[in-house]
Amino acid sequence: MGAGLGHDRYGKSGIRVATVRRHDDRHDFSDWTVDVRLEGDFLAAHVDGDNTEILPTDTMRGATYALAKEHSGVEIEEFGLLLTEYLLGAAPAATLAEVSIEEQPWERIEAGGEPHSHAFTRAAYRRTARVTRTREDADVSAGVADLVLLKTTDSAFRGFIKDRYTTLPETDDRILATSMTAEWRYERTGLDYRKVADEARRIAMETFARHDSKSMQHTLYAMGEAVLEGCPNVAEIRFMLPNLHHIEVDLSPYGMENHGEVFVATDRPFGLIEGTVVRRTS
Repeated sequence: MGAGLGHDRYGKSGIRVATVRRHDDRHDFSDWTVDVRLEGDFLAAHVDGDNTEILPTDTMRGATYALAKEHSGVEIEEFGLLLTEYLLGAAPAATLAEVSIEEQPWERIEAGGEPHSHAFTRAAYRRTARVTRTREDADVSAGVADLVLLKTTDSAFRGFIKDRYTTLPETDDRILATSMTAEWRYERTGLDYRKVADEARRIAMETFARHDSKSMQHTLYAMGEAVLEGCPNVAEIRFMLPNLHHIEVDLSPYGMENHGEVFVATDRPFGLIEGTVVRRTS
């Protein structure tokens, strides 16, 4: 029985890039983690140990730092486009380059009633981007990760399947909480990416707050529908929503009643709701 090479790819993971842009009146700080992947005809490296067509992953790391210096201040989507273009130019055997970036936002500390010029505090979510480029085209996606959302009412869950293993009671009023990860695909390049990302995040959060939820699935669709309506350059949006359960504590052993006031917050096991909302073309 013979063997053959299936799908293969290689690259550099976890490239940490922190930059400071020094203006006369303030400093701007960015904090990225970059992953790089190449796909293509690398059969000789696997079968024969011939590295002629291999761009070293150390070179990928160095190029990431150099481009971060040369293009200081660009958005992560733009940087992904620049880095994938370089990678395909530097590796002739490659047919596809993919760059994934996580940006940890840092917000200015308020000092004396004003945003401080060079002191920051870390925001409680991450911004993401993923650029996939072939020799013919580039596809750009972006998103948000670990954005924790919670509301204490306007959430129900009832009418579900009940069998001999079902112990969950129906409810018309519960805490709904999640750590939202979302990724949307842009219709085109050349956008004001920061503006679109901020608007998509704002719309999703506002919809979560306002929506009269019948389930996490119900709210997922409402958020996606609202983002597509408010962001015309977004083609589709995918959500991953863990259901962070808050279980009402039984206080009867202490002679007390609990009217939805005291809960235990559990981190696992948790429900995981995933779905993609797409823009209709007709």
